[in-house]
Amino acid sequence: MPYYAVAKGNSRGIFNNWDDCKRSVSGYKGASFKKFSSESAAKAFIIENSSSSNTYSLSFLSKSSSHDPDSYSSSSHSSPSYQSKDGSSTKQESADIYVDGACRGNGKDSNPPSGYGVYYGANLEKNAAIPLSRVDKSGARPTNQRAELYAMKHALEDINKELANGGSTKYTIHTDSQYTQKSLNEWSNTWSRNGWKNSKGQPVANSDIIKDSLKLLNDVNLKYQEKGWGKIDIAYVKGHAGNHGNEQADRLANLGADSYGK
Repeated sequence: MPYYAVAKGNSRGIFNNWDDCKRSVSGYKGASFKKFSSESAAKAFIIENSSSSNTYSLSFLSKSSSHDPDSYSSSSHSSPSYQSKDGSSTKQESADIYVDGACRGNGKDSNPPSGYGVYYGANLEKNAAIPLSRVDKSGARPTNQRAELYAMKHALEDINKELANGGSTKYTIHTDSQYTQKSLNEWSNTWSRNGWKNSKGQPVANSDIIKDSLKLLNDVNLKYQEKGWGKIDIAYVKGHAGNHGNEQADRLANLGADSYGK
């Protein structure tokens, strides 16, 4: 039996016929879907390729006892069950974190007010507005890049602690800093091979925060893989484009900058 996995479309899920799959992706810009021969591979494709600005549930196919044993019906689960490495079943909920940095007079002043924000959702205690002066004791001049990286590090620390305490939420971290996203997802591999020197043979800027964040990222990914979740998604979101989560992270980052040096 074929399994048509739709990671991005009008509706997400696994379908057992092309007609249903086609309806799910028809007219959807940037649709992501693929045909598989096993349900487990289809699930993995959805988990690895999905991205949402809101908390979401997965619609997977489950056997229907009231029908033929070979027939499947669509069912929606807010906490779908996945197989971990030890064979046990683990529940997973999904949510988004938005991170942002702020640095006033970036590149102009020697000690500009700087801060970062981490946004989980409206009125949540985990939301953070942190002045860079509270966390950066390196003596390096504050920059927007350092603020953005510290915001990402904060989110990874939160996730790592939550997972260590038995957390079951699979997060996507959203940043409007392509520098931060690519530093962790792409460039760090080359920098590490080159002894943390850039293409000009100079020390990589902000390598202190990047290295710390990479250790956290690796820890998180190991825990994700143990749960059968693949790797955490660090996604780029365009800044100042009306995305609510990004705007709230920006607001928190500026609140953090307001408290710089206090």
